[in-house]
This record gives sequence, C-alpha cells and structure tokens, in this order.
Amino acid sequence: MTTIEPADVRRQAGRPRDPACDEAILRATLDAFAANGYTGLSIEGVAARAGVAKATVYRRFPTKADLVVEAIKAGLQIEDVLPDTGDVRADLVGMMRPLLRHLRGKHGQLLITFAAERVRNPDLAEAFDRSVVGRKREHMRHVVQSAVDRGDLPADADVDLIAEAGPAYVWHHALYGLPLDDDLPERIVGMILPPR
Repeated sequence: MTTIEPADVRRQAGRPRDPACDEAILRATLDAFAANGYTGLSIEGVAARAGVAKATVYRRFPTKADLVVEAIKAGLQIEDVLPDTGDVRADLVGMMRPLLRHLRGKHGQLLITFAAERVRNPDLAEAFDRSVVGRKREHMRHVVQSAVDRGDLPADADVDLIAEAGPAYVWHHALYGLPLDDDLPERIVGMILPPR
C-alpha cells in the first residue's frame, strides 16, 4: 500500500502553475528593473504590471532578490557554459564568450545596470552568486587547478586569481565603455596565463 505524505498532498492540491503567469511576472520584473532599478522595484509593483496578485509572485519567489535574479537569467537567457576539454586556454576563452555576447547584445546596458545594483545591494549580490556565479566560479577554478595538476600551468600558479581574472577584465571593459572586441577573451587569456 502506498502512503501519501503531506508534502505530496500539498503538491497535488490546487491548480498547476500557469507558464504564461510566470512569463508575465518575469517580463514585468525586467521592465520594472529597467525603469526603476532595484531599489525602486517592489513586489506589489511587479504584481500590478503582470496583472497578478501579490501572493502569486511570493509563491514563486520568496524574496525580491530571487525574483530579479530569475528575471535577469530568463530574460537574457543566461545559461551555464562550462567547457572542460583539457585545454585550459580554450576552456577559459569558452567561458568568457557568453558574457561578452550578452554584454554586446541588446540587453548589455541592463546587465551593466544590474552589476552596479549588485554592488549597492548585498542581498541581490548574494542571490546572483548563489544562482548564477557560484557554479561558474567553481568550474573555472576546477579548470585552472586541473591544468596545474596536469603540468600545463606552473605548480605555484595562483589558481583563484587566474580563475577570477578573465570575467573581471570583461566586466571592466563593459563598465568603463572600453571596446568589447571579438578577440578580447583570447587577449585576456594570453595576458593572465604564462606563454606556452
């Protein structure tokens, strides 16, 4: 005999989530963020823009930071690109390319605004690090450490600094209006890694 646990009963009760409602909430969040920034965005305002009840938003996103991060991820189609081919140079370049593409795309200014808001709002930074950056940071560190272990990089290579440097230089170029050229990832890798 199968026993139904209370959590299973809760999941079966009620109507299933409406994907159109999710999309409306995330689209309204992006619009509100672009218009008012993080501080000026409210769950109430997002709910009104999306045409849903405030409780509907809270059921999906427990905090404003979680809501904004998910809207940025979904709206800009931020995906994990985690190459691990055994070629540290190619892998580092491969991980920087999507960031470069996003920053040069139609939502580039929104991403720059988001980066500035993360500096001013620790809850937003923490949610983004947990949801987006953390996994990429760990993977990049793994790629560099594996190169050290294989002997492709010196044993005394600063793994953390190398792993952080690539994205930091791309963001630096974006934030200061410097050229985001196609070959920027290759130039960065050429600078932070010793010659072959």
